[in-house]
Parts: sequence; structure tokens; C-alpha cells
Amino acid sequence: MISVEKALQIVLDSIEVQEPMNIPILSARGKVLAEDVISPEDIPSFDYASITGYALRSTDTVGTTSSNPVQLHLDGELLPGQQWQTPLKSKHTLRISMGAPLPEGADTVLMEEHGVRQSSKKVLIYKVAQPGENIRLKGEDITKGKLVLPKGKSLNAADIGLLSAIGYTEIKCYRIPKVSFLTTGRELTESNGPLPTGLMRSSNRFTLYSQLAEYGAEPVDLGLSNHNKNVILNKISKGLDYDMFISSAGPAIDDFTYVKKILEQVGMDIKFWKVAIRPGKPIIFGTCGNVPIFGLSGHPFSFYIVLEQFIRPAIMKMMGKKIVKRTEVLATVTKDIKGADGVTTFMRGVVTLNDNGFTVIPNFKKTYSVSAFSTINGLIVIPANSGYIKAGSKVKVQVIAEPEG
Repeated sequence: MISVEKALQIVLDSIEVQEPMNIPILSARGKVLAEDVISPEDIPSFDYASITGYALRSTDTVGTTSSNPVQLHLDGELLPGQQWQTPLKSKHTLRISMGAPLPEGADTVLMEEHGVRQSSKKVLIYKVAQPGENIRLKGEDITKGKLVLPKGKSLNAADIGLLSAIGYTEIKCYRIPKVSFLTTGRELTESNGPLPTGLMRSSNRFTLYSQLAEYGAEPVDLGLSNHNKNVILNKISKGLDYDMFISSAGPAIDDFTYVKKILEQVGMDIKFWKVAIRPGKPIIFGTCGNVPIFGLSGHPFSFYIVLEQFIRPAIMKMMGKKIVKRTEVLATVTKDIKGADGVTTFMRGVVTLNDNGFTVIPNFKKTYSVSAFSTINGLIVIPANSGYIKAGSKVKVQVIAEPEG
């Protein structure tokens, strides 16, 4: 058996980043930039007033005091979106609204409260104005030619706003992978009504679809198949037309072995199928041409661990992300836990954050529980041969959802 770390490295070494494509910026959130973004213009693109007040020449206010105001001629009012057509003369001013372009000749904006109108054409100024006061200068935020977003950045909502601000309507990002999956198993059914005796619903199928979408991939559900070799072969053939193929077997080991043999028959180059992980076995990984293939057990916990430890990082790399693993924190474990000899063990847990740092409460529900995952937000990572770990010890935890406060 190989270690979890070695297995993950084999997976990542077998994965190629998707090709770039141009997409509308409103479709780019969560995707990864495939190019540097250089601003084609200054932001702001003109000098403008950052408050509503009086645009004037600062030299006209020299020596002004509250008892010795200066009188200026009020030429008019300037609103956002308008431009003053003539340079502002000495001893003249304009009432200017926040966001309006600064008129030529003015070098400051004085707050409105420091001026008193005598008439529609005269205003008394009671304060010395400083040059550049209350003005946002052209290029103050972003200068033309500046790198604003680097290649490889995962775009968030603020980035989309930034792209819009510099005039982008489309951006080049790595294409999201289309991941096909097939669910198999004699004992599985799609029944929506009462279950026939001896059968169970294929809940993993719905978990897999939702989890792949959450990771950012485009799920392609190839349906549910019992042990009909020709049907399975046909669906696997269709699945290999996509960027990744996943086989999710039923809970019985015979289901996994049956599909493993068929995958070998279609030419799968097996990279590994024995990993020192608990839970997570059985698992198979390989490629057919350039298509990575994962074979998963139908055991709920094993199924989920393989998704998190191997499939999610593979998808992250395909999308061009630099960080492919979950965030890991050191947390204080609240109960005694135990590892296993020779294998890395993953245990469900609830992570909380308080003034003393992170705490994790182990979840000891049976590994086949389908309800346990809706109540946890972390996976405790117990290294091989750790033995017993006492309550109060620090353990590594992968955070899979926001810690509770």
C-alpha cells in the first residue's frame, strides 16, 4: 500500500490544467484567471470632487480667517457627469457635487459649511483651503498599465467589480471540467416509493452530483446501472468523452471488484488501487488516454473521504487553482481518539472557534451513517501509528465548512 500523500501526488501528476477560454465576467466568479490582467486605463480617469462643496483656487484663500473672509464670484454649479467648459478664474468658484469632474484651474474643494452665500453670484469663504484637498486624482487608485489581477487568481465578487471598472466585459479563465460518473450496484434502486425488501436508494449518486458542483465542476450523471456488463461498458465509453470519469459502486465489495475488471478491459492504466487510508478503501485510480478515472466504494464514509482527499484536489488543479487542498488548522480535541497502525485515519468532527482558538468535537457515529455528514464541518486527520490521542491534545483538522462560533 502507498501513503495518502504519495497517492495524492500520483493523482496530481496525472492531471492537466484545462484549456483557457473567454467568458463573460458575470460568469467568471469562482473561476481561475488564465492571464494577467493589465489595466488599460487610469482609475479614476479624471480628477473629481470627493465631497460636495466649493471648487476654487487655494491661493485665493490665503490669509482668510473666520473674522476675515474672502469674497468669491460664484460662477454656477457642477454636477456629476458634467464638465465645466472654461478654466476657473482667480477669485471665482463653483459649487461642485461629489463625483463631479474638477474644473480646469481649480486645485481644491472646500467643504460647503466653510462658505456662506451672499447672493446667487457671491459667496464668502471663511477658511484657508489646502491644495489637493477633497480631490480624488486621476490614476490615484489604478494607473494605466498596472497589473491588477495576476494569472492564477481565483476570482471573487470584488474582482468582478474591478474588471468592470477597468472596462472588461469578458475575461480569459481556465475551463471548468466536465466530470462524468456512473453509479452501479445490484442492490441499488431509483425507487421514489416504498423500498422493495433488500434494496436501498442510491443516495451516493445525489451526493456525488452535488459535491462535484460544489467543487466547481460540471457534473454529468450517466445514471444507475445494475450488473449488466454491456450496459456498463457502453456508459463507461460515454463517460470517457468527458474530462474525468468516476465509477461509484454499491456498498458491497463485489460491486467494486466487478466494475474494476470492466475498467481494466476498456484500457485503464491503473496507477494505484491500494492506499494506506481509513476509511477510503477500496479505491482505484488510473487513466485512459488523458482522462483520469476514479473508482470508489459505495460505503458512505469511504466514498466521501476519497472525494475530499483525491477527487477534489484533482478538480482544483484542473481548474487552475494554486491551492488544491482544504484549509487545515490545529484544534484541541475534546475527547480521546485513536489512530490505526500503518494507515492515515480520518474522523468526522465539528470545528468551533473561540477566544482560545479552534476546538474539534469528534463524531463517533458508525462509518456507514448517511446522516453524520450533515452535522459536521471538519475531518480530523490522525497520522499512521499515532495510537491513542488524549482529550486536550492538538490535532490537525481539515475544515470542510465554516467553523461554528
